[in-house]
Amino acid sequence: MIFETTSSEETIELGKRLGTVLSKGAIIAFFGDLGSGKTTMIKGVAQGLGVKELVKSPSFVVVTEYQGRLPVYHIDLYRISKPSELPEVGFEQYLYGDGVSLIEWAERAENLLPINAIKTRIEILGQSLRKVTIANFNLPI
Repeated sequence: MIFETTSSEETIELGKRLGTVLSKGAIIAFFGDLGSGKTTMIKGVAQGLGVKELVKSPSFVVVTEYQGRLPVYHIDLYRISKPSELPEVGFEQYLYGDGVSLIEWAERAENLLPINAIKTRIEILGQSLRKVTIANFNLPI
């Protein structure tokens, strides 16, 4: 599925629609350049999952947990330099836990992602224009 958004509000709304149809064990791997809108879309996904807290980038702690209708694990791999560091943050426990895992900078763990991970690539097309490609997902949003 390919979408274009023209504002951060539209990117949040797209994420929100996606979040409403996710179930336990869902893993969304986000790919994109710095400033492309990964955290923005994750805010929407979390809202769609019923998270009431303000979602922000967990860059300094790697993982932030939120509670919605399911636990939400926001994992930011920006500061991870090699896959061997992932066990230290409990990466696999989150992936196979009771919640939904939302992974920023997923390319840093791409070989460790399960085959059923939903891969979401966000590309910058203009100042606020984004192309969002969602692969490995078959439900309407």
